[in-house]
Amino acid sequence: SLIHEELCKLLEKDDFATPFIRHLHASERLIYLDGPSLPNDADRIIFLSRHASERPRPVLTVHVTGNFGTADYGGEPGTLTAAATNLMHALLNRLFIHAPEGYEVMYEATHHGPTSLLLPSCFIELGSTETEWNDRNAAGAVARAVLDAISMDVSDVIPMAGFGGTHYAQRQTEISRLTRGGFGHIMPTRDIPHLDGEMFQKIISLSGAKAVYIDGKSMSGKEERMIAGLAGQKGVPVLGQGDLVQMKNLSFHDYMAIRSLADSLVNGSSVVIHNLEIIDSPASISIPGGLVDEVMKVASEEFFSALDPLPVAHLTGRGRACHPVFITNASFSAKITDELIHLCVILLQDRYTCSFDGDFLIISKSRFDPARAKSFGIPPGPLYSELMAGKPVKSGDLLVYPEMVMTETEKRIYVPQRQAR
Repeated sequence: SLIHEELCKLLEKDDFATPFIRHLHASERLIYLDGPSLPNDADRIIFLSRHASERPRPVLTVHVTGNFGTADYGGEPGTLTAAATNLMHALLNRLFIHAPEGYEVMYEATHHGPTSLLLPSCFIELGSTETEWNDRNAAGAVARAVLDAISMDVSDVIPMAGFGGTHYAQRQTEISRLTRGGFGHIMPTRDIPHLDGEMFQKIISLSGAKAVYIDGKSMSGKEERMIAGLAGQKGVPVLGQGDLVQMKNLSFHDYMAIRSLADSLVNGSSVVIHNLEIIDSPASISIPGGLVDEVMKVASEEFFSALDPLPVAHLTGRGRACHPVFITNASFSAKITDELIHLCVILLQDRYTCSFDGDFLIISKSRFDPARAKSFGIPPGPLYSELMAGKPVKSGDLLVYPEMVMTETEKRIYVPQRQAR
């Protein structure tokens, strides 16, 4: 094929890669190959293939083989193969880099043979018409993606299995483009009727999946609950795109430990990871809720920006931008607690008159009082705006200053002084 020609050209210039690659050619269509014609003495197999579609489009795709139901295009019905999941993530992302203008890059759902494979494998395809099949630039892009991917360290990829969506798995593609989440088998919505406990286990084990992603918007609520139920029965976590984005450089184990702790602290909350890359002993810390509430009213952006360099995670959701409980490593929980409280106090001191009475922070606030303004004969309207802007106004012969129409309030928040200073 043209892809293979371009790959061989690249290999002529790459002495390191050449000894590790074996080239096999098939006289029949790749989807109909059977066991004896396939190797079993390699690490993995990459099928270089043409892609055809009922709705042609210039596209470069990656997928693993298998049939959830009938075997309309090779292989055996109800049979899946072992996915080269981490490699597929690398291939997809290298295709994004090398794809010529006008070509889409996409995962495809699992959908054809061969299925008698003993080794992890995947297809990388160029489609979808004669025009694309004869496009040497596109074939060269696929070849470069292959050569790049097989030499990459893919150990940090989070292996996933996907459920839902169409044949072209747009949501899963986006996730793999933006995060370390990589997909093996992807079951589209149309194939969910074939899903039971046995098929779910095949999808998970043959993808090497540590977690599943469910595209809930593409299916009914009943279908989503059924898949989530199977995941729960098998002890496989369900992760969304937000989870994978937040995982950043944390290991899967560390992130799940943080998420588990977060659920125990505020059930249904979401975790926002800041500069927390290693967490051997996750611990929760608390600061006064009133303090956090006051900061969220007037300085939320500054507060979150100040969290970014700290080894901490904050919890959001359930109606709150930031809960007064945080997660960090146990070894420096006391230090982080002090820093967070001190940060809140500083932000409030920048905006209000603050003082301490023992272990209580007293926040003095001034607010415009319409009743007082009215008592000076000032009608609602533009003069109110002048006063709120700090400017004096005239009411008849009387000059009314802003402080004359302000009401002072105080809020007391318990803040241990050791932590506030």
